[in-house]
Amino acid sequence: MHLSLALPRPTGGLRPWLNLAALATLSCALLLLDDFLQQLYTSNNRAELELSYVIVLWLFSAALWLGNLRALTVGVLLLFAAMQLMQLANISFFGEPLSATDIQSLLNDPAEVSQTARHSLAQHWPALLCVALPYMALLVLHVRLPGRVALPASRWALVLIALVLLAKPYRATYRNLDSFAASPNRSALHNSLNVFSAWSVRLAFRDGVELPPTPYAPYQLSAVPSTAKHVWLVVADSLRTDRLGLFGYERNTTPQLSSYLKQHPSAFVRPGIAAGVATDVSLPYLLNPIREPGKDQLLRTGQVNQFRFAQQAGFRTHWISSQESKLLAHLGSRYLDVSITREDHPLRFLQRQDRALLDVLDQQRWAERNFVVLNLRTAHLPYAQNYRHESRPMPWPDSGPDGQSNAYDNSIHYLDSLLGEVIADFDKLEGERYLIITGDHGQRLGEGGYWGHNDLVPEVSNIPMIVVARDAPEQAMNEFARERWISHYEAGQWLAARLGTRIDNPNLRADEYFVHGKLLFTDNFIQRVCETPGGLVHQAPEQLSMLLVQPPASSCLENAGKG
Repeated sequence: MHLSLALPRPTGGLRPWLNLAALATLSCALLLLDDFLQQLYTSNNRAELELSYVIVLWLFSAALWLGNLRALTVGVLLLFAAMQLMQLANISFFGEPLSATDIQSLLNDPAEVSQTARHSLAQHWPALLCVALPYMALLVLHVRLPGRVALPASRWALVLIALVLLAKPYRATYRNLDSFAASPNRSALHNSLNVFSAWSVRLAFRDGVELPPTPYAPYQLSAVPSTAKHVWLVVADSLRTDRLGLFGYERNTTPQLSSYLKQHPSAFVRPGIAAGVATDVSLPYLLNPIREPGKDQLLRTGQVNQFRFAQQAGFRTHWISSQESKLLAHLGSRYLDVSITREDHPLRFLQRQDRALLDVLDQQRWAERNFVVLNLRTAHLPYAQNYRHESRPMPWPDSGPDGQSNAYDNSIHYLDSLLGEVIADFDKLEGERYLIITGDHGQRLGEGGYWGHNDLVPEVSNIPMIVVARDAPEQAMNEFARERWISHYEAGQWLAARLGTRIDNPNLRADEYFVHGKLLFTDNFIQRVCETPGGLVHQAPEQLSMLLVQPPASSCLENAGKG
């Protein structure tokens, strides 16, 4: 049998092509419908339309009609329906999109999943209806209409179908799981294509490492009085302490911050220690204050989530980011009142980069109490790209042998001007208020020929902590200012108290910190960092599985002389 890939010869004039366009539009709408149906009964689904994704989905829908292979189309739609049933059920039950590791966990324990599904069906059955209605309609259309409605046909459509279905699995062969993190603001089908592709390539049919149970005791949470009106957290990407002028760097990369701190002696700066070496690791551990390795369940449940604490205390919660919405994975997006990312204003962020974030900030209408997290990208590679739109010249030339290092300093100088405006907006507010400015992680800047992050080395865990307060009790600041170094965990614990929740950690050891490697929910590498009289001692990284079996027997203080 000969399979022809020749272009179709139109028969019947323009009508078949108009029919194709109409059916592709209807099919595309039905593929998007499950999100909107779920949004009718739960706020857990926060999907928003993305123009580029809708265009691809429309072309894919047209290709299914143009291909005119009924068995293939039915198979694809049934596959999508199965993925979406798992996805929407997870969103309904947990409030978060499904991840690749979630899929593996579900398949590893089918008995527990089945029992949970039976007991929760009465509450979450609408998820089944949200999938059944559009996909039944699509199946009926594709089974009954071909042959009854004039349509063009071409086997070239199979190429587009293959590209759409295989592109993400191919990408998963050379990218890690965190590159396929689900975004709460994306279409559920878009998330499903991402995470099921990553799971099928990276996790399916493989014997994963089963991590030992964590030896660390659970945290104790208690409500505490909070009179704060505004709590702001600013997280700048790839911010390294020793390249900031206010920390003694030879170049004045932070003129505005340095000037501000001189005028306001109640504000203070400290060197900090990041919780992880990658944004999608450090942000979850900062916004879910977790100190010890192996307590991943706290990330999944949101038990210690800052946005949750804020909502419980009556704060309006805001996430404003110049980066992609996928970073919201495991940040507690279900507790957000306002979520604005680069994808909400793509053209504005493309033209103005992080300065567009200030435009969005100025448009906010604050409630009586607000918890605000701002996420900037300014100092991320490629550094020069982040400030190219600025009309003013940068202090240092970003070409030549030192160009990349100079570009990083320029990006910090540009960031300094943005942070000056953020602080000015913060100072306009009234009442007791707190602001922390920090980095998600540090950066290698040519040491040993290496650039970027993701490595467990001191340069990458090296971040600043800048703390500002207004109309605040002295005790709230004094207890924090006494620290010599401030870790992400300590900053998160302090912020939680400002948001009305005290975290008591029975595992706490003085002057001991943990920095997590570049992946979540795997047998990650963990670096123990000890604070000693002579400075920080970074111990050799250990795999999580080994660390859980044999946690450090002695505290950092006991080992101070051994560093």
